[in-house]
Amino acid sequence: MTEEKPKWTVERVHEEISVARTKLFVVAKYLETGNLKLSESPEWALVIRPLLKDLITNANKIQGFLGD
Repeated sequence: MTEEKPKWTVERVHEEISVARTKLFVVAKYLETGNLKLSESPEWALVIRPLLKDLITNANKIQGFLGD
């Protein structure tokens, strides 16, 4: 049986953004501390690079929707 996700509302968008922002912050801080050396884990680069590209693309789209 599949679980139905709640419909998209302003509140759900806010929650999703908050969770995503927290996760990105944690990854950035983890990399900043030097506990993870990307040279020792090249698979991280394979995941992070496309993610960053998508983030930049979608951030630009969102910024365009917001206007000035």
